[in-house]
This record gives sequence, structure tokens and C-alpha cells, in this order.
Amino acid sequence: MQRYKKFLKYILAVNIMFVLVVAGLGYENESKKKEIAEVSRQLEAKGKAKGKNLSKKVIPVGKTVGIYINTEGILVIDTGEVTNLDGNNEAPAKNKLMKGDYITKLNGQEMKTKKQLIQTITECGGDTLVFEVIRKGECIEVKVEPVETDADIYKVGIWVRDDLQGLGTVTYIEDDCFGALGHSINDTDTGAILQVSGGEIYEADIFGVEKGICGSPGEIEGMIAYQTENVVGVINGNYLYGIFGTITDAFKEDLSKEKAIPVAAIEEVKEGTAYIQSYVSGKKELYEIEIVNIHKNDNGDQEMEIQVTDKKLIDLTGGIVQGMSGSPIIQNDKLVGAVTHVFVEEPTKGYGIFVETMRKSTKIE
Repeated sequence: MQRYKKFLKYILAVNIMFVLVVAGLGYENESKKKEIAEVSRQLEAKGKAKGKNLSKKVIPVGKTVGIYINTEGILVIDTGEVTNLDGNNEAPAKNKLMKGDYITKLNGQEMKTKKQLIQTITECGGDTLVFEVIRKGECIEVKVEPVETDADIYKVGIWVRDDLQGLGTVTYIEDDCFGALGHSINDTDTGAILQVSGGEIYEADIFGVEKGICGSPGEIEGMIAYQTENVVGVINGNYLYGIFGTITDAFKEDLSKEKAIPVAAIEEVKEGTAYIQSYVSGKKELYEIEIVNIHKNDNGDQEMEIQVTDKKLIDLTGGIVQGMSGSPIIQNDKLVGAVTHVFVEEPTKGYGIFVETMRKSTKIE
């Protein structure tokens, strides 16, 4: 075991949560936003009504989907300097607004989008700005004096984010609910788990795979069209071991002929042969892998070290690539886990989380 731990220190394993992609169609169309919001509201209500009666049999999926999430408030990525009318640099938000803060209100007005926040600051007229932010779970007020950078144009020197999009894999569906990714979605700048107010999963057009090689993880390449008709589920939560939510009737019908299988208890999972289920080739296939080690991760939970042994998958992807996070792992006709990480230096190797741990990380059960 000591040799194993020492070995791991020299191998960089990267989270393969999802691949950021260019949207086919954005969120600029207000009517589309309202339509999608209504779909989300209906699915969320359905999920809450049925979420407490989940069975122990699930349908393994392995389909790549488009993921769009909204943060709970506007996330502050960092602060910086702005140039005033005299040509001097100032940092009005430094040590006031902090990296990782979520801005929920400005001068008493609820802030829903980055665009709305920027416009409110720009047109503030030089008055003191009172930000209501969530910082480490606590709601506080922060006052910032804006800087006039051009005639009647004001800034405070912050970089913010209000949404995130990309590709990931659905692990399983259970009644009207889904689990995906096998790990949380973290902000790329702060490293913290994103506080999510909602979001959707979409059908995705996959047009290729960039193979993983030593030192460079590959990725699934695709496009997401953010249209109401392409919504296949709504995201209800972003947790330590996955994103979870409610699926549409159309997505459920699409998978209705798939066989539901039992969820394996952690103690049932053994080192040895197992399979990844994936649609990475364009159709559902099982790819042979080896569970080479079972151990505890940094959170104290059990996880698997896995190695791809299937020549078809290695020829297609080089092993585990970005976008495959959430791919179901099956052993002895039971769903045992989901792929979560890849070793950058050895793309045929990676980690998987136990599906029992994944399910217990949510507030759904």
C-alpha cells in the first residue's frame, strides 16, 4: 500500500467532469429563455414529487449530453484595477469583494445575470454600491465606491461568471431522475464547488474524439443547440459526487427499452474485470476494463482505480477522455460506479466513484 501511495504522487490525475464547448445557439433569445425556464419548473416539480421513492434498480446510460448550469447568484472570480478619468489606476473592490463570493443583490435589486449586474454598475451615477453576497454560506453586505472610467460610465474592477456549459455523461436514470458526471462541477478559477440555482441537460451533437496521449488528455468534441425541444432534463443539484435532476418524458421513452439492473453495494465490488458503458462510438457499447485497486480517496470515501483494456476503446479514444466523466461502470450485471478522472500521463488509467457513494451524496434520497 505504501508503494502504491508513493506511486500515485508521481501520477497526475485530472478531473474529467466536462468539456467546455461552443454553443450552437446561445441564450440571447428571451422567448427561448422563458420556454426553457417553464420546462425546468415543470420537471423540477415532478422530481421533487417522486424523488424520495427511488428504487434500487437503475438503467445505466452512458450518453453524452450538453450541460448548462446557472450559478446561485453571480460568482466573483477575481478583482482587479480600473483606470479613472485622470488616468490613474484604482482597485475599488480589492479586499471588499472576494474570489468565491456570490453576488445575489445590488442596491436591494436581485441580480440574475452577469449582463444585468454590469449594466447596473455602469449606470450607477457614482453612488455607493451595496452588494449583498453569499460568502462561505453567510449572507453579508459589502459597500464599494465605483470609479468613473469614462463620461458617466462606472466600474468596480471585478470579474464575474453566471453560467457554465459543456459536455458530460449521464450515468443512470432511476424513475424520473438522473445522476451524471460522478463528481461535482467546480469553478475553474476558484476551484470551489459551484453553487447552482438550476440548469438543464440537452441532446448533444457529437462529431468526433480527440484521442488522449501521454501528457495530454483527449476529449469528446461536440456541439450543443440550446433549444427548448432539445432539453432532456433539468438539473436540481450539484453535489460532491455528481449532478442530479429530473428527465423529460421523451428522454425516458428513448431509454424505455433498456434493461434496469441492480445497484451494487460497495462490498460487492471486486478487483478484476468490469465494463464501461458508453455511446462514444455513436452507439451503445460495453468496453472491458480492469478494476486494479479499491481504496479511500481524500474525502475518506471508497473509490476505484481502473484501467482500460479494451482495444476498441483504446483505438477510438486512447483510453479515458474528457467528456466521458459519468460513464457507468458495470460488473457482474450490476451498476457499480461511474468514471470520474483520467491519469494525464497514462490515459488508459483513471478513477471511478462507487454509484452507492454517488447516490448518497445527494439530498434526493
